[in-house]
Amino acid sequence: MDLFMVKMVTAEELFRKIKAEQAFVVVDVRAEDKYNQFHIEANTVEDINMPKTEIFTLEDEVEKVIPQLPQNREMIITCTTGNSATKCANILSTKGYDVTVLEGGITAWKEYISKESIERIWSEFKNVHPDAPEHYEAWSFGNSKQMADELAELVVEGTKTATSSNYLLYELEDELLPMVGLHNIILDGNGIAVAVVENVSVEVMPFNEVTEEHAYREGEGDRSLPYWQEVHKEFFANELKEVKQEFHYEMLVVCETFKLLYKN
Repeated sequence: MDLFMVKMVTAEELFRKIKAEQAFVVVDVRAEDKYNQFHIEANTVEDINMPKTEIFTLEDEVEKVIPQLPQNREMIITCTTGNSATKCANILSTKGYDVTVLEGGITAWKEYISKESIERIWSEFKNVHPDAPEHYEAWSFGNSKQMADELAELVVEGTKTATSSNYLLYELEDELLPMVGLHNIILDGNGIAVAVVENVSVEVMPFNEVTEEHAYREGEGDRSLPYWQEVHKEFFANELKEVKQEFHYEMLVVCETFKLLYKN
């Protein structure tokens, strides 16, 4: 196959096209399960999941085209990092398709939209609170997209006003503990900023001394202390296993309470 110099578009350029409500087609060549987990969506964008293996079959077919793909519209081809998309774009170019590759793929796109959302929510927050400090931290809860989404939603609705973390990990990673007054930008499971909170208290205590009040403020499940102990024992045990440590009820926990200052 002769290689063409395919057009490239950066995540920032693509974001601007979407903001300008330009109409085009995004063809995501990742496997269906990856596509269903996350893909590019916008009102003016038609998104198509076309696994790369289907496009690869065109390589040695002189006349064959794929009916699902429009030949008279601009198509942005994307994959996880851009490599497979580039190969697919070269094949489609030989068939007369108008194709452009998303540079860096979905990985670059997610990084960009996360960064953009963080900067945007902080700018909006600073417009309302001009005396707020310049420093903030941005992070998501838990260790999965589902957990991050669920807990971020609890923050936005005002149910969750506390969190807890493993003190040992701060020591092992030589990180400073959270401080009272620290502003945090809460991210959802896709890394999108949804809220700004401020720490109002930070305490370090053994796992078995965490209070019913703190468990209630964490807002999860039935908000009881037994529920908090059950889910956090499992969560902390998994974290400790990764650093070759074992869970025990005297392990130190960093308990933070915060107040919601701003939300999308």
